[in-house]
Amino acid sequence: MDVLRGLKVIDLTVWAFCPAAGAVLASWGADVVHIENPGAPDPMRVFLGGSTEPGGAHWMFQHYNRGKRAVALNLADERGREVLLKMVEEADVFLTSYLPATRRKLGIDVDDIRARNPKIIYAKGTGAGPLGPESERGGYDAASWWSRGSLSDTAMNVTDTDVPPGMVGHGDGMSGLVFAGGICAALLQRERTGEAVVVDSSLMGTAMWFNGPAIISSTFPPEQQMFNARPPREALSWSGNTYRTGDGRFLYLSFLGDPQKHWVDLCERIGRPELATDPRFATAAERASNNTDLIHLMDEVFAGRPLAEWRTVLNEALGVWAPVQTARELHDDPQAIANRYVQDVKAGSRTLPLVSPPISFDQNVGDIRRAPEYGEHTDEVLAHLGLGQNEIDDLRRAGAVA
Repeated sequence: MDVLRGLKVIDLTVWAFCPAAGAVLASWGADVVHIENPGAPDPMRVFLGGSTEPGGAHWMFQHYNRGKRAVALNLADERGREVLLKMVEEADVFLTSYLPATRRKLGIDVDDIRARNPKIIYAKGTGAGPLGPESERGGYDAASWWSRGSLSDTAMNVTDTDVPPGMVGHGDGMSGLVFAGGICAALLQRERTGEAVVVDSSLMGTAMWFNGPAIISSTFPPEQQMFNARPPREALSWSGNTYRTGDGRFLYLSFLGDPQKHWVDLCERIGRPELATDPRFATAAERASNNTDLIHLMDEVFAGRPLAEWRTVLNEALGVWAPVQTARELHDDPQAIANRYVQDVKAGSRTLPLVSPPISFDQNVGDIRRAPEYGEHTDEVLAHLGLGQNEIDDLRRAGAVA
């Protein structure tokens, strides 16, 4: 669904976090133009063997830049910078991941851009926020999100393990989605009031939002803290716990609804109806008092069948459950298929299964388009600005564009 059709975004970003925000806006219908330096393309494009050749971009560049157009522009050249400023004049959003010193050096900071378009939404993403003693420093996913933002500690309890902490996934994509939402909020305010604001988002700030319950409760006594890394299973309720199946897989119960109705229903489905009236487990209070015994009993039950059989049994249960799936299994998940959460996209000589942004409009996530080739739309965009082919050729010979 092209809910942002007609909006124009200048995307002066590199790597993943801020490009992800542009990719989300493009998925929602905005015309997003990704600017790259002729002498130094987006590092994600050439990451781990990727190239600027047609079809040569790294597959992660495809993920974070789907649906955009691409212009190769040398902003260190005054003529290249002037082309950018011409683009600014008709744009709605200026999105950048460039650090403050670079923005000042290139003359593309807030005041510079607003001088050409006072109504533009200026959006900048950083590692740890626009204020404070480290506001001029950069940041990356593993450092600013997982490490500094406390996600690694919540996942692994880094103060009580000999195993070095690491990443469990990419915070860039989640942070980009949040950033895109903030940009849309700013566009709505401009629509209603005429006021254009500067939007700031950061990897660290987004990590803290995602880990809010753990951060808040970290000031409480230990027994009241949430998401304390890997507590003993017996410290968790039987109804919110992980169980190993007969084939060595895992499933998770999340029975947070009607405790009695869901318990009786589960007992019937697992073939143990007598447990519903067992004096140890007949009421919620008794189940809580005998939680450890019930966990061990459930361990025995779920170990009796493979995960595939439990899928059939539990999909009809009243309570919520989920298989602990691999990334590969999500490609075949019926819910992922029905909601088009993964879409096959032709990218050069290969087809990539790209993940859709997790927002739909009228139950439609929209189609994913491939990321642009290096400088693919340079001539097209410059011609739209009124430059003739001779002028474009002159700029190319001078190194202002590519």
